[in-house]
Amino acid sequence: MGVRVCDKFELITRRRVLGGLIAVMLAPSPTRAQTGVPSEVAGIKLPQSGVARAAAQFSRSHCPDYLFNHCMRTFLFGAVALQGQKRSYDADTAFAAAALHDLGLLPAFATASSSFEIDGANRAEQLMTESGLSPRDAAVVWHAIALHDVRFSITRRQGPEAIMVATGAGSDVDGPDASAIDARQTEEIVAAFPRLQFKKRFTALAIDHCRRKPLSQRGTWLEGLCREQAPSAWTETVEHEIAAAPFSE
Repeated sequence: MGVRVCDKFELITRRRVLGGLIAVMLAPSPTRAQTGVPSEVAGIKLPQSGVARAAAQFSRSHCPDYLFNHCMRTFLFGAVALQGQKRSYDADTAFAAAALHDLGLLPAFATASSSFEIDGANRAEQLMTESGLSPRDAAVVWHAIALHDVRFSITRRQGPEAIMVATGAGSDVDGPDASAIDARQTEEIVAAFPRLQFKKRFTALAIDHCRRKPLSQRGTWLEGLCREQAPSAWTETVEHEIAAAPFSE
């Protein structure tokens, strides 16, 4: 006896559904395919929202590989630290700020006179607004980047997202606080985002920035390096500024 038409239709439908399920299962994760960012590292979930993807994609597209990895480690080290402090934060804005916090060191985003922190914060805020973030949340990203390497007593008054970026970046540059993050977590973070000669390459980037814009870093983390790299540019002193004030005393 032949197979009835309805039976044939049911068999074809089942095959199509099964084939579709298999295709979905075998398809790469959109986030990993587009940005190369895993969903979780060292027990920390990396945000997968459209805003987070936009920040990661922009960072990966414009930053050298070692700098992009530094930005990802910044988020992870900072997240681990805040987790240990049982401090809550907005993952999307914190991740976006971490992903974009060093844009201003790149010539493509540098203005003639602003510090790299301000240049990077301005471009990141623009990108986040274009990506659908509210002006208020985009301002959180701006402040987290602009304040990520000033005195921590100032940064911590800005909120948890700024604390995260400052703590994470400091941990990756100077080394993580052993009391805040264990060796296993550090190993997992570095394995996920290798350092790629970060010390040598990041130092060269900072030196290049100082030689291009030595006076842009007054009162910032890079002021000492900029003074070393371009001493002739630092002709003005506090004493000179006071003496030059337009008063007749």
